[in-house]
Amino acid sequence: MNNALTVTLRDLMSLETEAHRLPSPPDWLAPGTPGGEKTSRRQGRGLNFESLRRYQPGDDVRLIDWGATARLRQPWIRSYAEECERPVFLILDQRSDMFFSTRRQTKSVAAAITAGLYAWRAWHDKDRLGCITFNDSQIAVRASQAPTRNLGPVFNDICSYNQRLAQQAPQDPDEDISLNRVLERALGLVPRGAWLALISDFHDLDAQGRSLLARLKRRCAISAFIMTDDVHLRLPDRGLFPVHYQGRRTRIALNPHLRQQIRQALIDHHAGLRQGLERLGIRVRPLVTRRDLLDQLQQGGGDA
Repeated sequence: MNNALTVTLRDLMSLETEAHRLPSPPDWLAPGTPGGEKTSRRQGRGLNFESLRRYQPGDDVRLIDWGATARLRQPWIRSYAEECERPVFLILDQRSDMFFSTRRQTKSVAAAITAGLYAWRAWHDKDRLGCITFNDSQIAVRASQAPTRNLGPVFNDICSYNQRLAQQAPQDPDEDISLNRVLERALGLVPRGAWLALISDFHDLDAQGRSLLARLKRRCAISAFIMTDDVHLRLPDRGLFPVHYQGRRTRIALNPHLRQQIRQALIDHHAGLRQGLERLGIRVRPLVTRRDLLDQLQQGGGDA
């Protein structure tokens, strides 16, 4: 990465090797497993032995384990984990609220790199790849296809939206596409049984958004990558702090009491966001922009 404000196609292409170092997404087999051999939650007559249990009326008699049945003097059956494809679907937020940073890189750049890493992971695992990239006024949709067909278009969308965001700053957006609108669009696009990576700062997640996520969770596994800047943990005790948001500019005179209030308010916000997502059964990965992204992803995410 040569630029803390934007990503280029060259940046995304350079992530191919690093993607090998990513840990397996939820419910996937260990790295190195051949593509297409993801373990599903369904049980059936697959190739991998799952468990031995008592026979129940309606079970397939062909699954009876006659050795265990003879030893235990009652019918027992063998169940198997069915092997199936696990498509990867990315939702990438590139709205104006993501164009913020105090160290290393903006949240929008960190989000774009995270999406690029998992797109390459899908390529290596030969899993279908789909993506929604959105900003304040537009949504780019790539339905799930083989990664050999979709990797290039997905990377083009990421670069285009990321660079456009930098060009438009610091102007305020004319429109405001909500996370809810994107989640509604995703309901008809994310394949059943997919792994969905939702990459955003979630600044506008509300009750409707949580309801939409609950509906998505019924059809796929979801990981939420929460992009954060930990400026609230590094504020000085005193001084003037310039602020610009939605056309308003001001300066805040910091003091120890106000510093602690800001710090605690943001800590509480991040904790509440995380707890709300985890209650839906969503895996949460906070990622801090000033830290190395790959290190955080390998460790299971950073602490916001």
